[in-house]
Amino acid sequence: MRTTSRSESESNFYTKFTNPHLTLVEFYMRFESALDAQRHTQGQFDNDSKHKHKECKTSFALEKHASKIYTVLVLNDFQEELEIGCFQCGLEEYKKENGFEIFTIREGYRIRKFDVIFNPANLDSKCICKMFERLGIPCRHMVWVWKAKMIEYIPDAYVLNRWTTLATKTPIFDLEGNILEGNEEDLTDLVKNLKGLRLNLEDKKSSNNHENNGSPSKATDIELLIATLPTEIVVKLPKISKNKGTGVHVPGTGSDKRLKCDKEKAIEQSQKKKRLCRGCGELGYHDIRNCPHKVKENCKL
Repeated sequence: MRTTSRSESESNFYTKFTNPHLTLVEFYMRFESALDAQRHTQGQFDNDSKHKHKECKTSFALEKHASKIYTVLVLNDFQEELEIGCFQCGLEEYKKENGFEIFTIREGYRIRKFDVIFNPANLDSKCICKMFERLGIPCRHMVWVWKAKMIEYIPDAYVLNRWTTLATKTPIFDLEGNILEGNEEDLTDLVKNLKGLRLNLEDKKSSNNHENNGSPSKATDIELLIATLPTEIVVKLPKISKNKGTGVHVPGTGSDKRLKCDKEKAIEQSQKKKRLCRGCGELGYHDIRNCPHKVKENCKL
């Protein structure tokens, strides 16, 4: 997994609980809810791995060993590699060099062949497909070699701790290298302090509810976590900004410069009084400067 993929995965998870418009206190509450959901999901997976044992698809000892150490999801991937390795792969060429055994494995109808270098001294296996290096799961070509060598278990070097059911049972160390689980007294004190803080908050919350004679509100919960809200809040009107090309729109101040439609122009014109034009001698909404007869004469010239 790349670094960007990991950060994108975390961002996708937390965006289900948070958004950019939350306050700091609301973000903290949502963050705690996200962690609780993550712990709950992890607990479900741990329970499934302990009490739900998936059926083995073959009678090979390698699969039985994998069903005891791998989680359910990883076991599915390993079973797929085991089936293909045992039933679709075969030996193309075999040779020995400097104490190493080199198996050339063919896979079904694929043209490409895969070399597996096997060390019988320590069961070290290397395949050119590099699946174990990429995903941490033994590939089908390595599985074929182990089956051919009558190995009944997955070598320890090819069992990554993060894919096993005991991944969450490993000890946790602090920055100084001390095991946190071994310091039971400090953990007990921490739990007591957290319980005391929780009881204190609940007492304050219940007392406020009795005073207000109502149900607890969101504002009350936030006020318990942060400082007391001020009694007077002064909010000034924002400054009116002038957008480019549109003018300042302040109704009632004579500075409304927006363009008017033809209907509005016609209504305003109908409300004006007609006057006598000295150019054409007719009553209308024009004068000698913008007389339509004058405009026609100019066009003829």
